[in-house]
Amino acid sequence: MKQEIGTSFQLEEVVDLYLYRPPYPQQVYDLIVSHSPDRGRILDLGCGHGKIARPMSKHFSSVTAIDPSAKMIALGKSLEFGVATNLEWVESYAETAPLKGEYDTVVAALSIHWMNHDVLFPKLSKHVKTRHLFSVIEGDGAHKPPWESDWQTFLSKWVPKLTGKPFHSGKDWSFWAKYLDYVDVNGVYEVVSDPFHQSIGDFILCQHSRDTFTISKLGSDLKSFDQELRELLSPFANANGDLKFQSFTKLTTATI
Repeated sequence: MKQEIGTSFQLEEVVDLYLYRPPYPQQVYDLIVSHSPDRGRILDLGCGHGKIARPMSKHFSSVTAIDPSAKMIALGKSLEFGVATNLEWVESYAETAPLKGEYDTVVAALSIHWMNHDVLFPKLSKHVKTRHLFSVIEGDGAHKPPWESDWQTFLSKWVPKLTGKPFHSGKDWSFWAKYLDYVDVNGVYEVVSDPFHQSIGDFILCQHSRDTFTISKLGSDLKSFDQELRELLSPFANANGDLKFQSFTKLTTATI
């Protein structure tokens, strides 16, 4: 089981920075609700701080939000709708979570690639209704920002340095797409958000919420990483030091 993967999201230094990530476009939420065959029970796998689960408490009778990070769950409970009476938080890996009954909808947002699919999907198949929705949300980064070319150059330096693996320009969906062997896809939606404003400082903090660029992994290179990124972004900021960009999110709808 891949429980050793993605453990950075249990670190306080990462959890504290998660709120600097761009919001999902509202259309993503609307699509999940509209494609759900019923609005009884929804299961959010690898829910983090409940970016999907908390808003869904307004639309479903029952929400179960599962994440292995106690710190992420604590953060989620402190946010809007985090203590909704119909929202249950479960501290567990998705593969070993104590599921009960059947769900109308199952969601995995920026988390499916961390999971052991050989274990997860046979389990899920026993806990979804005949008519159900399985949906995967991918992507919350800047979409074709004006600094894209410089950003790719920056990544081509820092990703190999921190991971020991080559960097491939552009979004490599193959890492995320392995789950497709276990589901029947019926729709793919690519959504670009409304313009989003963020200070350069907050944009940099957002990068430290991502597994590759955590503060711990950067270590003694943290200062040079931040300085180099700040210099890269500064020409694209307005007079207040803010960046303006959109985020890109891909929603896949399927059945198990």
